[in-house]
Amino acid sequence: MRELSFRKMNLYDLPFLVEVRNECCGKYLHNPRQYTLEETYEWFFKTDPLFFMTLLDGERIGYFRTSNHSKENRNIYIGADLHKDFRGKGLAYESYKRFIPMLSKELDLHKISLEVLETNQRAIKLYEKVGFIHEGVKRDEVLKDGKWVDSIIMSILEDNWVI
Repeated sequence: MRELSFRKMNLYDLPFLVEVRNECCGKYLHNPRQYTLEETYEWFFKTDPLFFMTLLDGERIGYFRTSNHSKENRNIYIGADLHKDFRGKGLAYESYKRFIPMLSKELDLHKISLEVLETNQRAIKLYEKVGFIHEGVKRDEVLKDGKWVDSIIMSILEDNWVI
């Protein structure tokens, strides 16, 4: 049985982060800009981001990013990217099902939100399977390949994840 685990991202993870993020950005992410390793080091030292590496039997396979954390309101935004070699194997679903309770416990969360492009139907189906519900739509939020694309806001509440 393969073991999925998570740990906070560190300086040595940045080359992997850049590789995965840059491969995903054009098709799946809101921001299509690719980053250099130098820019990523600068960002890392400037912002000290709360990102987590996703590990399969100790090997990095992807990462979770967090943003907009509110301790007062006990909510946060998350997103995840898997290395292309690990997609289509059910690992994204298992990662979300395990990561959400872990993050919730660590940060005492009530609500976890995310945004996904309407063109990413595979991800939308994944999030629905995990238990996220549609909250709203940011119409024509992103211009991709000359076409406006909506951004769908989804969330899950603490009563809907298993700890």
